This record gives sequence, structure tokens and C-alpha cells, in this order.
Amino acid sequence: MKKSVTFFKILASNVKMRFQEDHHYIKKTLQGNMNAYGQLIQKHEKYVFTLALRMLKNREEAEEAAQDAFMKAFHSLRTFEGNSKFTTWLYKIVYNEALGRLRKSKNISIQLDEVAELACNSVDYLDGLRALQLTERKELIKSGLEAIKPVESAVLTLFYLEEQSIKEIEEIMGLKSSHVKILLHRGRKSLLESLQKITNSDLIHLL
Repeated sequence: MKKSVTFFKILASNVKMRFQEDHHYIKKTLQGNMNAYGQLIQKHEKYVFTLALRMLKNREEAEEAAQDAFMKAFHSLRTFEGNSKFTTWLYKIVYNEALGRLRKSKNISIQLDEVAELACNSVDYLDGLRALQLTERKELIKSGLEAIKPVESAVLTLFYLEEQSIKEIEEIMGLKSSHVKILLHRGRKSLLESLQKITNSDLIHLL
């Protein structure tokens, strides 16, 4: 059942402004300014939802996961020490929320333990998926991401769309750097296969 609109979502919807640095809103929120947390939600809600959707493949469930992640972030905000970017800390909460939902539904299609057994050659990731940045291919890439495994889709989204570094993705996903690179390699391969099925043509030039 779809959840009702929460207080946090109301806060976010009422705010229309140019955003300041995250630490500004965090400080004010910890001082009791709930409107500041609403601004923080609005600043990051698009990317939080995108990550949840890439993993859960269901819009309604992704909305609920994003909502729950923001609630958990709010209740844990005092634990954020600023040793990493706020987005890295926030995406870790979102990732774990979505992963927990997948495990509960037994819908997770990749075991992270498998990653340790794989070998990975050096790959130029920065050049590997330039199509993600091209507007005319956006919808095609989006469809491709929705069709591949949740964890692979998540790591591609974090790296290419949300510009998290390998080190930051390590922290978010709780994996070693080498494992993150393996998932990126597998994800690119899976995405290519997905795009080929969608278009029924050879799209190797995209990657």
C-alpha cells in the first residue's frame, strides 16, 4: 500500500530556492530548524529516488524507500561527522534501504559474495559510458539500466550519474575498491547487452 505524504515531503515541497552547501542545512537542522531539513531533502531527492529506482525497479516502492531513507537520515543526522561528503553518507543509507527491501522480497539477483571470485581487467571507466551524459540517449540508457541487475545498476548510477568516486562507492556499498571495479565492468557489459536487446541492433559504438 502506498504510504501517505510525510511531514518531510511536505517540507521539501514547500521550499523553492537556490541551494547552499549541505553543511549549512545540516547545522540548522541540528539546531531544530525543520525547514532546513526540507531544503536538504529537496536538494537531494531526485538522486536519492533515482538510486532507489535503479535497484528496486518499481516506482512506488522506490518512492517509499527514498522516503524511509530520508527519515533514517534525519534521525541519524547527529552521527554524520563530515569525514566524507554528505551525499556519500546519504547514498549509503539509501543503498542499504533498497538492498534490505530486495532481500526481504527475495528479488535480489546478484550475490555480492560472488564478486570476490571474479577477475577484472583494467578498464577506462571514465570514457566507458559517455553515452550516459548525452541527452539524446538518456531515455535509452534509462531503459537499459532498468533492465539489468539491481546492484550493477546501482553502481553505474552512482559512478556515472551521481559522480561518486570509486572510494566513495566503496563506502556506500561496503565493498573493496577492486570489487567496485568488477561491478562497474560487469554493469557496463550487462548494460550493453540490455541496449542491444532493446534496440535489436548493434550498439557497441555507444560504449
